Amino acid sequence: MRRRVLIGLVVGLTAGVLAPVASASVTPALTLNQSGGTRAASTVPLGMNLSFSPSGSDSPKDLTIGLPPGLLADASVNGGACLKSSTPSAACQVGSGTVSAAGLGLLPVTGQVAFDLVAPPKPGDLAGLALLVTLLGQTSQLGSPGEIAVRPATDPAGFGLNISFANVPNTYDSLPIQVRSMSTTLSGVRMPASCPATPANVTVTTDSYSDSTPHTASAPLQVTGCSALPFTPSFQVTATKDAGDSGTQVISDITQPASPAQATPQSVSLALPAAVLTPNAHAVLSGGLLCANPASGTCKTIGTATAASPLYPVPLTGTDYLTGTLAALKIVIVFPPPFALTLAGAVDVLHNTTTFTGLPDIPLSDLKVTLAGGANAAFAAFCSPASGTASSTLISQSGMHTTVASPFTVAGCSGSQSGASGSGSGSKSSPAGRAGIITAAVTGLASGHPTLSFKLTAGKNAKLKSFSVKLPRGLSFVRHRIHGRLKLLGVALKGAKVKSLSLKRGALLVTLRAPVNTLSAKIGPRALKESAALRSAAKHHRLKRLQLTVLLTNTAGKRTTSKLPLKTG
Repeated sequence: MRRRVLIGLVVGLTAGVLAPVASASVTPALTLNQSGGTRAASTVPLGMNLSFSPSGSDSPKDLTIGLPPGLLADASVNGGACLKSSTPSAACQVGSGTVSAAGLGLLPVTGQVAFDLVAPPKPGDLAGLALLVTLLGQTSQLGSPGEIAVRPATDPAGFGLNISFANVPNTYDSLPIQVRSMSTTLSGVRMPASCPATPANVTVTTDSYSDSTPHTASAPLQVTGCSALPFTPSFQVTATKDAGDSGTQVISDITQPASPAQATPQSVSLALPAAVLTPNAHAVLSGGLLCANPASGTCKTIGTATAASPLYPVPLTGTDYLTGTLAALKIVIVFPPPFALTLAGAVDVLHNTTTFTGLPDIPLSDLKVTLAGGANAAFAAFCSPASGTASSTLISQSGMHTTVASPFTVAGCSGSQSGASGSGSGSKSSPAGRAGIITAAVTGLASGHPTLSFKLTAGKNAKLKSFSVKLPRGLSFVRHRIHGRLKLLGVALKGAKVKSLSLKRGALLVTLRAPVNTLSAKIGPRALKESAALRSAAKHHRLKRLQLTVLLTNTAGKRTTSKLPLKTG
């Protein structure tokens, strides 16, 4: 009864005290509290004091906080679990503070607020931000979660984050309220890695229930110590020539330590040795690779890119395109939402370089760009010479320069593409003294748990450096996602140790840590899967002959293709 009387009195008093007046509106003002630190690229708490100075009974309605480029929220909180649930959780709290409102007669009411990271409210958002308010001993979510979205690079404010709240409530527990001010601290924000002479601003834009005109306030963000940041990127290039043509897959990989915090590049230039790798003019002219607008959806892709950041729980995958003309080529990398970003690299054919400028201030622990091989590959190798040194020159957001080199040899350049051993029908095991498959068998087909076993030899007076396994029809390799990365599991060697495993066009490439003459391999069910047709045929004893194909490469660069029917059991 007392609660009903109180509500009635409050409503009556509020209606009288907060009666509408002409030209009702809000006037935002913003100050920052950077007592938590201003060091570039560091992770610090950032305080924001925001007042609205509402007139009459007005109250803010739509509110957008614009963070300057490089000032970033950490979306990997709680291992990324926060982005999978729309329900606020204490483990996902990323901020706290107080809110001051009027509505209980003439007296203002101060409540506690907490910000929790939640799932993106709509497709394309980076994340959501739930605002929890505790007033009069009651805690509830104030309105819908705010939308954390990435501004495009074409935005006048630059590539960065916007946090937008729509329809901020002007009632609480059925009572009219008037939000007057907020004093909050966002914990764990990453500071920019650039220190401009004129500080960039944090902005707040809001309208009100009585005035749809947006009003903006701003406050400068102080950033210090950019020149003291470490800048130690690593760079690696690998290239693999096609077996039947000069098309070559080229992979460039730039990595940086996630800790301690480092400067981020604003420009990256990749230089390839022209005598080893050259732009594939034939593919550009006749392969239809040139694309006018990657957004059209009709362009041919020339490769992929992956980017991993300590601020986001999963790697991002983009698509590579070739745009422009022969005189002004560009390699364009398009990343989809939530990081909708297009990176354009100018190709200097004369100097065989590709330069990306205007890169956003985002910490990346790994950026890998893969340009596909094939007849329409962007690059070609003619194996004369087969080795060279690539380099990458990087310029940080604050102007530091560094150049790192990567010596490499084009795989697939030396030796014949196939040898006498096992080529043709491959009905017998490798003859004595020749490279090839000695024995091969597959078991477990009928049970759905296939296991492949085989033995290889490099031949007389030779050492095996690597080998590639092509499975018979009905069998395929499978990868598993481990900590955000795709990996092959269940591959074991006897008599040798694995240096690396990779899949290319469905074949498994195994590179050895040290050369050996003979080895045995076992590929278990975790790395293999069979088709329903193959399993049914095995179960009903209707298997046709299955053939294993292995391409062996020795330390002299000689390549031998060996084929052998698989024993089944």
